[in-house]
Parts: sequence; C-alpha cells; structure tokens
Amino acid sequence: MRKQVIVIGLGQFGMALSRTLSERGVEVLAVDVNEERVRLASAFVVEAACFDATDEQALMRAAPERREVCVNAIGDDAKDASIICTALLRQMGAPYIVGRASDDLHARILRLVGAHHVVNPEREFGERFASRIVHQGIIAE
Repeated sequence: MRKQVIVIGLGQFGMALSRTLSERGVEVLAVDVNEERVRLASAFVVEAACFDATDEQALMRAAPERREVCVNAIGDDAKDASIICTALLRQMGAPYIVGRASDDLHARILRLVGAHHVVNPEREFGERFASRIVHQGIIAE
C-alpha cells in the first residue's frame, strides 16, 4: 500500500509539496478553500477537495486518523486557521502532524496544540541557500 498524506493549504509550499509527493508515488489528498487551487492540484494528486479545514465535520470526513502524515501548510495570512486545523487534526487522532509556521511564536503554538514537527520553509530554504552561496564552486549544483 502506498503512503497516504493530506496536504492542507495549497499555496506555493503546499502545492509544491503535493506535486513532489505525488511524483514520488505518495497518495496525496490536497485540500484548500480556494476552488482554483484545488482544480490545479487535481491534475496530479489522487484526490483534491475544496473545504475549510477549520470546519470540524468537513475535516473529519477526510479521515486524518487513517493518513500516515497530515501536513498543515496553511499560509501566513491565516495563522488562526493554521492553529485551529492543527488542534483538530490532533484531536481526531492524526498519527503524524506537520505544521507550517511563519515565525517562532507561531511554531511554538503549533507544537503546543499538537504538531509533531514544525517547518518554516522560507527560513529553512534561506539557510540552505546561504550555504550554497558560501560554498559556491565546492557544492555541485
């Protein structure tokens, strides 16, 4: 059986994550409130759904407890939705929750409400890219 992942929030990070996971054989359920983003993701994921992930009943129908990983990729402009979604995923028994944070306070709150792992894609990419610049010519591109 293929690994099953839910990606909630289809901005740049969530969309790229959904596409890459799908290309690598992961069964992805992509979720967003924006119908256009859901339509775009439906071209490469197993399933795409348009609903508000802070709606407890709608999120429950996505069966997060049966997915190996739930990625809350909700963006910077909706920190409250990100926090609520993470708490709901934890309450519903999601086995492994990854939260996307935009700053240290947001990361701390996501951990407090149940995220097992928190990422800050912009910060992490900036750190990796700085190393690439420092070691230019040493690291194969």
